[in-house]
Amino acid sequence: MNLLDFIRVPLFQRAFLGCLFSGLGLSLLGLVILSLNLTTIRFALMHVALLGAALALVLGFPPLAGALAGIVIASLLLGPASDSIKLDTGNIGAIFMTGSLGLAFMLFYKAGIPAMDAFALFTGNVLALEKADLWAIGILTCLILAVFSLFYREIQMMLYNPELAESLGVPVKWLRNGLLLLAGLAIGLSIRTVGALLIDAAVLLPAMAALAVARGLKSALILAAGFGILSQVGGLAASMILDLPSGASITLAAVCVLGAVGVCRAIMPKIERSR
Repeated sequence: MNLLDFIRVPLFQRAFLGCLFSGLGLSLLGLVILSLNLTTIRFALMHVALLGAALALVLGFPPLAGALAGIVIASLLLGPASDSIKLDTGNIGAIFMTGSLGLAFMLFYKAGIPAMDAFALFTGNVLALEKADLWAIGILTCLILAVFSLFYREIQMMLYNPELAESLGVPVKWLRNGLLLLAGLAIGLSIRTVGALLIDAAVLLPAMAALAVARGLKSALILAAGFGILSQVGGLAASMILDLPSGASITLAAVCVLGAVGVCRAIMPKIERSR
């Protein structure tokens, strides 16, 4: 089968749409995570997802539902906990990470639940997306785009200087907490596409490539969305043509995009000087 034959199949159509929405919206949140130095929260939320999956298995619910519920709750608590304890949000994420991991393994031991059922969340499969998953990713993408459009100035000021933005009347804490919630939802939905272990490919790597060449927030947003779509849709297409695992292909595509941007950034000044 060639690529056009794959696209005619509804299963692959849902996969391509899921990658398109995911690449367009989720990579924008990577800019926030990187700019506010919140890279540790993705590890924290992944470990909270494991705890949520363990609790769901104990209570007889699907592990994915428990993982998503745990991520949403943790995303809502990260910001307020940081404010009340007076610690950086990234440091609070480390506390969430270690605490949730310890509780998860305690549940595995005491309840005798199959740990591998929970750990299966860490390997996603975009080809397993159903219509409900596609709607969820599409709605979240629209919500992310709406937030960045409506609060562009406020987000720009917060990322540039949070203290200055707050002194000018920008509700920095509310804005940060809202973006953390969106980031948590994005990470939760990324579990369905690339798996928890490969979330960086969907959220962070396109944003890293964009920040390497962007001259401002607007260009960074446009580039991050473009790189996100390129890596996810391109990686999925490569997996079909070359018969490779979809999650791994998307991840390697994102790495290649970041590498290509780095090479171009390194050689372009030399080319300009040679002229």
